[in-house]
Amino acid sequence: MSRLDPSLEPNGSGLRRIEVITGAGGRRRWSEGEKALAVEESLAPDAVVSQVARRHGAMPQQLFTWRREPYLQIRRSDSPLSSFV
Repeated sequence: MSRLDPSLEPNGSGLRRIEVITGAGGRRRWSEGEKALAVEESLAPDAVVSQVARRHGAMPQQLFTWRREPYLQIRRSDSPLSSFV
């Protein structure tokens, strides 16, 4: 039997249980190839963005951002397309 109290309430001894989470932590990094694969898959006519994102370990918001990035780069550049609306 465990001596740890699973509650977060003080047990009178002045001690509380804390949980230490170990692991990689931080933000996940995706290569350009991984992003391109997820974007390509999400552009299929019957694709559901949230399902595609989940399969690739991303959030749907990230996938939508990845899909938008090429258009934003074109608009920021000095190309003739940037003046076309």
